[in-house]
Amino acid sequence: MRAIVLSDTHGSKNRLLNILTDAGDFDVLIHLGDGTGDLDAVRPLVNADIIAVKGNNDIFTGLPESRIIELCGLRIYCCHGHTADVRSSRARLAHIAKEAGCDIALYGHTHIAADETINGVRCINPGSVGYPVGKRMYIEISDDGGCAGIRFVEAE
Repeated sequence: MRAIVLSDTHGSKNRLLNILTDAGDFDVLIHLGDGTGDLDAVRPLVNADIIAVKGNNDIFTGLPESRIIELCGLRIYCCHGHTADVRSSRARLAHIAKEAGCDIALYGHTHIAADETINGVRCINPGSVGYPVGKRMYIEISDDGGCAGIRFVEAE
């Protein structure tokens, strides 16, 4: 099992397509909001399950604001992060994820790649594909060792 996690594509369909092409084979694509409409452009080209949540700029979508998934033996809380006020602190996000019995919280919104553990919950932001603050990144999750199978990948 291999998953690609990204966020905040903001209309950068070509960058999204390049990242997915460079990533090679994967089983699941997770989009953490703000640009979920970009998935329509790549959906016919992706031979994988697609999981997405609504960001604060995904106004006209029926997607949920959060989802809980099980992947590679991990229970994962997925959200964009704006409703948990992740710009000021990830403590609320960690609390929500912990209450839901999750090991990991994946979020976006800040456009900054981050990885920190708060109150026993690993909070990870892949950064932004469209308008990164710092390097353009995405996350790869594979089933080789639970949390050890999570790594950041720099994209062009």
